[in-house]
Amino acid sequence: MSPALIEDSKDRLPVTLLSGFLGSGKTTLLENILTSPDHGLRIGVIVNDVGGLNIDAALLTSHDVTRKEEQVVAMQNGCICCTLRGDLLEEVARLAEEKQVEYLVIESSGVSEPMQVAETFSEEFAEMHVAAGYDLEADEEGDKETNKRLAKILKAGGLSKVARLDTCVTLVDAVNFMQDFATADFLVDRQTDVPQEDDRNISELQTEQIEFADVVVVNKIDMVAKEEVDRIKGVVKKLNPNARVVSTVRSRLDLTEILNTRLFSYEKAALSAGWLKSLNEEINPETEEYGIGTFVYRARRPFSPARLWDMIKSVFVVIQMEYQVEGEDMDVDEDGTQNEKDDEADEDSDMEDEQPQLDPKARLASKMADPTFGPLLRSKGFLWLATRPRMYGEWSQAGVMLTISGQDFWRCEIPEDEWPTDPETRKAITRDFDGKWGDRRQELVFIGQQMRNGGEVRLRKALDACLLNDEEFREWEAAMESDDPQGRLEELFEDGFEDWIVTSHEGHDHANSNGHGHSHGDQKH
Repeated sequence: MSPALIEDSKDRLPVTLLSGFLGSGKTTLLENILTSPDHGLRIGVIVNDVGGLNIDAALLTSHDVTRKEEQVVAMQNGCICCTLRGDLLEEVARLAEEKQVEYLVIESSGVSEPMQVAETFSEEFAEMHVAAGYDLEADEEGDKETNKRLAKILKAGGLSKVARLDTCVTLVDAVNFMQDFATADFLVDRQTDVPQEDDRNISELQTEQIEFADVVVVNKIDMVAKEEVDRIKGVVKKLNPNARVVSTVRSRLDLTEILNTRLFSYEKAALSAGWLKSLNEEINPETEEYGIGTFVYRARRPFSPARLWDMIKSVFVVIQMEYQVEGEDMDVDEDGTQNEKDDEADEDSDMEDEQPQLDPKARLASKMADPTFGPLLRSKGFLWLATRPRMYGEWSQAGVMLTISGQDFWRCEIPEDEWPTDPETRKAITRDFDGKWGDRRQELVFIGQQMRNGGEVRLRKALDACLLNDEEFREWEAAMESDDPQGRLEELFEDGFEDWIVTSHEGHDHANSNGHGHSHGDQKH
């Protein structure tokens, strides 16, 4: 084994994960890795399509190349972080146990979210994996033999006991990168291998793949102008300030940039997104690289839901969680299909008459023509609506796609004895408090073009117009001090956004939900 790899005291198999859309150059990079004489390693590779590798069969015998269909093992609580990649569990465990390879490279599919794969390897999730192993062992459904094999791996501590994620690499296609921020496409519009119910969109997925990467490879730079390459690098650095950015032609690079770098840390990756760093650190407002700028919008007043909706409805495809209690308000026909009750169907018809059918391409054209929101690439943060005083929402936008969802209670709504016990964490929480209304606030990070050329001023003006004015805020404060704050607020302010339901569960630091779907912007105020 290569001396550089022995230093891991646990002798775990090091892994590089390759992410990126179809056509970004992942397969070409794999070919370069497998044919390179420089690294001197026997490499294991897990790919989606071995046939796509244009490599002499004799050369493949010196490596271990396996094609594995993505197999997802969903845990009973349905939480995404408890959804395990069964194919990876078995294959990585096999390669680690046999010790026939010194390094492993995994090519994830173009639709994979790297964070989900990383969780399969991360020590932070080891206890959860052990618990999942016992649950899977007791599960009566599914293939019992498969469940038994996976349970054995999980009960031993999962993949973090036998392998370590070394580097997360995301490849982007310089030709299509900016276009993928200016698209109305969902995954189902481009991919034949995703189910119709998969409602993820291209812009958001591209953003997530970049934000979680240790290394971003900007490929095909020979096919675009230097100014375009610089602009892409500027966007990448704003989305993920910590990432190494490497420019390539035909995915050719110094392999030490992506093999055995020891760059990956789950905690660092989870906190590396540019929007999150912008919230936690002071930004120099003059910092703008290649025309891409960032600013943080903060306010200590709630938004009017009606004015916020009016601002976003024509320039974004607004995606919201739809919550439905199982079996509620549903009729089942004799043929087994479910229909909502007739009166609700009539109501929906009325809404469709008042609200035109969503046309994502028309919405995109409207955004791109808008001087305020056209240059905006990415925004994310916390949201305070006047009618929802107890909970904060999450605003997450990439390109024309804007997701708004409920997250959790404001800290001021949670008794202090239920706060984390760590003194530094408690100090950080109290820093967010300001005056009578605690930590309630707007805190949104915006990343885009033309920020220093009037873009930031226009966005701030649009957002300020959505805040409650002085008279409305006095009414809001009076309602909060009344006997029925929620009822009074609903009388004062119109709110047509989907309901927010707190569904966070013990052992997780995020909100999630069982049984939710998505709504693509067809809510009305």
